Amino acid sequence: MANEITLYSRVNSDEDTDQVHSMEIGQFPNIDEYLIKLCDADQSIFVSEVLAEIGITEELVEARRNTWLEIESMNTLHWRLQDENVTWYHFGSQSEGTTTFWLDSDVDILIAQNDNRIIRDSNEWKQGFDNLLVHKQDDTSPGYCKLLAMDSQEPILMAEVEDDEMYEQGEDGKVYLKCEFLQEHVYANSGEEIHGPAWSRMSTERSIDEDYVDAYYCSHLPKEAMDWINRTNDKPWPNDDVRKRVIESGCFIVAVGHKQSKDVRTEFRMSTTLGERILMFDMNISQIQCLVLMKMLIKTIVNKQYTDAIKSFYCKTALFFVTEQYGKDMFRQDSILECTRKCLEWIFQCLKNGNNPHYMIYSLDMFEGRLDSNLREKVAECLKDIMDNPILAVLKIHFDDYGRKLYNRLGNSVNDISETKKSIRSKTGNFLSRAYVLWGLVEPSLYEDPWTIDRGRQIESNKEKLSRCELLHEQGDCFMQKATRRYIFMLHANLGMLLAAESIQKNCKLSESVFRSLKEGTNADAVSGRLKYATILIRLGDITGASVLLKEVETAYSNLALKSVSTCSGIVEYSPKTGLRDKTLTLLHTGEIYGHFCHCLIFVETLKPCFPNRWLDAIFRPMELDDQRSNTDDVMEYVSFDPLPYFYFVTLMLQKELNNPFKALTAFQMLEKCVSEEPLFHKDTALVLLSHSLEMDGQVEKAKIIYDEACCLRKRNTGFKSSHVRYNSKPV
Repeated sequence: MANEITLYSRVNSDEDTDQVHSMEIGQFPNIDEYLIKLCDADQSIFVSEVLAEIGITEELVEARRNTWLEIESMNTLHWRLQDENVTWYHFGSQSEGTTTFWLDSDVDILIAQNDNRIIRDSNEWKQGFDNLLVHKQDDTSPGYCKLLAMDSQEPILMAEVEDDEMYEQGEDGKVYLKCEFLQEHVYANSGEEIHGPAWSRMSTERSIDEDYVDAYYCSHLPKEAMDWINRTNDKPWPNDDVRKRVIESGCFIVAVGHKQSKDVRTEFRMSTTLGERILMFDMNISQIQCLVLMKMLIKTIVNKQYTDAIKSFYCKTALFFVTEQYGKDMFRQDSILECTRKCLEWIFQCLKNGNNPHYMIYSLDMFEGRLDSNLREKVAECLKDIMDNPILAVLKIHFDDYGRKLYNRLGNSVNDISETKKSIRSKTGNFLSRAYVLWGLVEPSLYEDPWTIDRGRQIESNKEKLSRCELLHEQGDCFMQKATRRYIFMLHANLGMLLAAESIQKNCKLSESVFRSLKEGTNADAVSGRLKYATILIRLGDITGASVLLKEVETAYSNLALKSVSTCSGIVEYSPKTGLRDKTLTLLHTGEIYGHFCHCLIFVETLKPCFPNRWLDAIFRPMELDDQRSNTDDVMEYVSFDPLPYFYFVTLMLQKELNNPFKALTAFQMLEKCVSEEPLFHKDTALVLLSHSLEMDGQVEKAKIIYDEACCLRKRNTGFKSSHVRYNSKPV
């Protein structure tokens, strides 16, 4: 193989955006001189150390895994609180920690629909579920099945089609579930594509490809996996504990039939993804590095010539088979290159044999219908070149500037500008915190019907959500417990305000339980819970208590690197800050990251008693209807405020109450500056707060100009409907 390479360097314009520049150098200067001094073990150590430099370390792999597992729990919790019986999963390279920044792996999301019970024997039938019996015919391909419909009242097969949108009768007279029933809400919008059972899109706000799959869960492995159970019984890997967990993990039923099936409308694929994740999580760091190295080699050399010929999943499968044969102990820092060669040899032999067996379902050929014999031969030759001289092949890798970094390390270059451990930790932390926000902070609907004026119903709804959250916290694993803890705080903040409004309207003293809920709610995020609590204390005349809370908010804004987050528009938006840096990983690990987030404040009409009378026009004016307004679609359901301008407004009102004109003026100036300079999600409501402050100060004409600006801003944002604030055109 010619000693040629393309070197790449990356220029970071910010934490999320990189641009690649290339420089051709023809060959590696002095590479033979460098390599002749090093044995294979030394070369492997250098390869491993550079992989660690780009983020493939035990700490960062674990951080990636734990973050995505918590995001899973947060999304599951979100949907469970909306009465959707689903379980949310993240699979693939991101959640396994087997990717780098430049590999740019997509996010694979599987949503398990739990209302259907998938059983393998009629004895497992349970009333109250749509029971579906796994069924295989003689001509059903390995890893695929059909689902027989069962009677809803007794454990017998459904005799005739009861719902032709859900079922159809086969040639054998039996009633089968249609694939399209599971796919019924899978449709492609602009920029989205359907691939088999999945729909894919490029998320503009998240800047990453997302693949979504709906599936059913079955508590049994496919029968074909018995071969794996028997085969690994006396192998060095996996051990008994891992085997037991894989066997108990079951499988997913995915709505896609075999390409060559004649019954594609009623055939489903059986996916052992959950078991494969258990196997991946048992790998040591050298195995993870080996897999990442394979992916980079395949993308750099093989797939560059033969597009998408070798999938990343084939690399993972090869790693499974090689580990099963030799055990985990073979994978060490000083054997990375040899282990990578053995894994590539497995793929090479599969290409030569024309058969690429699935690891768990050995009889399933993953090459079937994909690669013809001519292409397999060409790809095999390409792999052979890599295996003949792996170190030179590795030097060709441009992802994450890996080849150049390794070349400099081999030559012990004094000009090596590799990222330090602190830098890659900070970069990974920023990426994961962004993922945590954009994929995880999907807020529950705290008001099922914001239009309702039935506060009692809102209170009961929030109490029911709180009880459900506490139960999930008690029954869940550590990731669900971290997710539910934040939701419990949010629900307490909301419930505390509703209960306070109820008591204040009835001229009753607030009970200890109400104050306890408000106090718990201050832990929901950095500032919003405290601002809600302070608002109520001012309404009750407890100026001292309110002052303490506002001081805590001021300290949070001064000392913490806060991230402003909004979910009011139906998607997660946030204003990123990089101040957390290397602290981010620790905060993610402890579950305290949300203590650095600032959520918008959402108020509905039933909360009016919580506010001093002088504030009502500022807070709820956007909700008032003009009697002559005919476009009722242009009316808001609730009002949303960014916490920072609301903080300055509350401070201003408090200082006026204390008759402290100097501090009141300072608060007003900060509010004015905030509205004009800060990047706000709800600038329209911030303008109303400023307008109201000016009006109270007697500056009526200026107040009207500011209010008119807010009205114009609302009109430009009519697409937000009730998610962002809605104004009428009523004059000040």
